[in-house]
Amino acid sequence: MKCLYCDSRIDKITLKSLFFKEDPLCRECRKALKTEHKTIRINEIEVSTFFDYDSLFRSVLLQYKECCDEALKDVFLYDLAFMIYLRYLGYEIVLIPSSELKKEKRGFDHLKLIFESTGLKMNDGLKMKKQLIQEGASAEERKRMTDNYVYEGKPLRKALIVDDVMTTGSSLYGAYQALKPYAGKIKVLSLARVHDFTNQEASVL
Repeated sequence: MKCLYCDSRIDKITLKSLFFKEDPLCRECRKALKTEHKTIRINEIEVSTFFDYDSLFRSVLLQYKECCDEALKDVFLYDLAFMIYLRYLGYEIVLIPSSELKKEKRGFDHLKLIFESTGLKMNDGLKMKKQLIQEGASAEERKRMTDNYVYEGKPLRKALIVDDVMTTGSSLYGAYQALKPYAGKIKVLSLARVHDFTNQEASVL
């Protein structure tokens, strides 16, 4: 088997690979894509994050999303899926939606494929009011996402809002506000956070 990112051969068999799914990354790439759990506060919500949005994470994510390399879906939660399952048992995952244009171009829902490995139930009731694309958008343009979500699904007892990268926090906060009237308890998770979030609390207001 070859590493899905650097294409080097994976010869090392680990105890984890014997009992669980084999890691799609080589030992060197997995070590470089290190996890570090941090909680960031955005106004009244707390967001759990697991990666810094550094050059490697960005490169892997772009290869997955923009180059439509669907095989990379298992890279991000390889060491985290079971922990997320245990921590959020009983929660229903509410996906931050991509624009219809992006989903059509990729041919798959990138967040859904990543979080399917947790075994938690998925919910796609969160919708965009306007089909805005965030890639390359300025901070001011991203803040428009705060008022750009509506929830059209069933009421939920426990909801876990998930996204891939927290840049300004606007999408997560907007999703939280849209879902709040329909969920008894809400938790928020983003795979990665940009550097500006690592040492300070954030506000989107």
